[in-house]
Amino acid sequence: MNGINTMLFTKSKSVSVLLCALTLFVSAATAHPTDKLPRKPLIVFHLDMNSVALRPEYIRKWLKRAADMGYNAVLWEVEGKVKWKTCPECVSPDAFSKKTFRKLLAYSRSLGLEPIPLLQTVGHAEYVLRHKKYFSFREDPERYDCYATCKPEVRKFIEKWIHEYLRLFGHVKYFHLGGDEAYAFATSPACARDAKTIGKGKLYAEYMKKIAAPLIKRGIRPCIWGDMALKYPDAFTVLPRNFVIWDWNYWDTDTSPRKVMLWNQSRMVTAEQLTPQDKELFPQIIDHDGNLRPFYTADYLMNLGYDVVLSSSARSYGDGVFAGREYVHALNIIGAAKKTVADNLLGTCVTSWAVRIPNYETQETWLYLAPLTMANSRLSDEQLIARSAEYVFGDSSNEIVRALADVGYPFPFGDDNTTGIMWTGMKDSRPAPPGYIDSLIGAWRKLDDGARWDENVRTIDSAGKKIERGMEELDDFIPKVTKGFDALYSWRKAAYFQYWGWVIANDIVRNENGHLHSNPRKIIALLRRLKSDYIHWAKSWMTPASANQNAGLIYDALIDYFSNVPAGGTKPE
Repeated sequence: MNGINTMLFTKSKSVSVLLCALTLFVSAATAHPTDKLPRKPLIVFHLDMNSVALRPEYIRKWLKRAADMGYNAVLWEVEGKVKWKTCPECVSPDAFSKKTFRKLLAYSRSLGLEPIPLLQTVGHAEYVLRHKKYFSFREDPERYDCYATCKPEVRKFIEKWIHEYLRLFGHVKYFHLGGDEAYAFATSPACARDAKTIGKGKLYAEYMKKIAAPLIKRGIRPCIWGDMALKYPDAFTVLPRNFVIWDWNYWDTDTSPRKVMLWNQSRMVTAEQLTPQDKELFPQIIDHDGNLRPFYTADYLMNLGYDVVLSSSARSYGDGVFAGREYVHALNIIGAAKKTVADNLLGTCVTSWAVRIPNYETQETWLYLAPLTMANSRLSDEQLIARSAEYVFGDSSNEIVRALADVGYPFPFGDDNTTGIMWTGMKDSRPAPPGYIDSLIGAWRKLDDGARWDENVRTIDSAGKKIERGMEELDDFIPKVTKGFDALYSWRKAAYFQYWGWVIANDIVRNENGHLHSNPRKIIALLRRLKSDYIHWAKSWMTPASANQNAGLIYDALIDYFSNVPAGGTKPE
């Protein structure tokens, strides 16, 4: 969901035998959502504060922009950025007081934005479970992202926190309980015993039912991300139909895909790789012409009787640390919005995961696409993208689209956990250990007899020309701009950091090949200058402490790498 590599799921056995039970269960469920009269859909803007501490004035700025674009709801993922009494150990040093946060909520409501609180209740609990006081709450002692949900003390803790959320947020229609990417779910001895008895899916659903009970009594609809229940579909024999499933999919578009995700097997498959059992379990996976159906899980969930919020993304796994991928996000957001309109879904949410770092300004053209598409779903993708550019910059030429695509081209040592970001695979913002880059390269060299390393070298080699071309295209576009200057400024800054990131990545390749001509000390000096420049830029949307922390995650592992390179460079063994 937050875009962490979904391939971390372990492969499970086929659950196609559940189809008959699910079909019988659904016969008594609520009517198919598309049988209802057209309704005003939710168009949800995601405000994630997990890995950054956003400045309050920056939040206000983007609440206003979201409302102006046409969003009508906000998914508030605040985690440790509010001063909670339930978990004072979890509170960030830059956390808002409740008084300050209530003012933000009041401002949001004044703009017509429905608040939807999100509290992670299964996985992504790094900010809680890293503290010694809560070690006993861990599902896996070696991981600190997943609660042992079968423990009564964990449930009591979560239920208390939900009540504190409700006191802070006041009246809400929806409450999001998270529940995604719980990779260690039901692996502790106690929970594993329960799972062996009733199955992981039912164990997951029973937990969600229990913690959602107080919400339902208040008339609040509980929400969860869809991936875990899709991973273990027996959950749907237990999970009530008044739950809203937020079906996240960050790769499909409005055209038939080459591959789709089989959540129960944690892998992407082509139409040719589908088995009869796959098609039996997920009848919606293939359309009438035999093609893979984009966003097929939304159809599956609707046919089970659930309301669905189809969730796309403007920041997700695979993005660079300075800018995202134009064609991935633009087409994904358009596709999800068109699907929402066509099937009268409850809504669509454009997620934007803060752990991916780039600011909202570099996502503005993508963010506008969701409400734009909802109002103009019959337009082509190209027309919608052009209108978005016109809205943001006052110019609809394809020139800016090419520029953003080239500037945002991701490459090793400039994206995701190839720097120090999420090197553990968890959202914890822990600095990478000494020697991290060396260990990463060593692992790549061992994969498929070095094929992974060779592929990364080729990606780095091709990145330079793309980024340089993107910078030129941006410069050519500047005279045409009549508005959106802060977005253009952010893309130009992103291009600057992308370019120098490519220079550093190229130096790493040269060093590994024994051809480093630069003095490592000069490279370190450059990295420190870039880090300082990034901190200065990041302070425009993060607090100073958060800017320093995230700059360290981007640059410190690279500085460490070159600190261990002798003056003449490293010769290959």
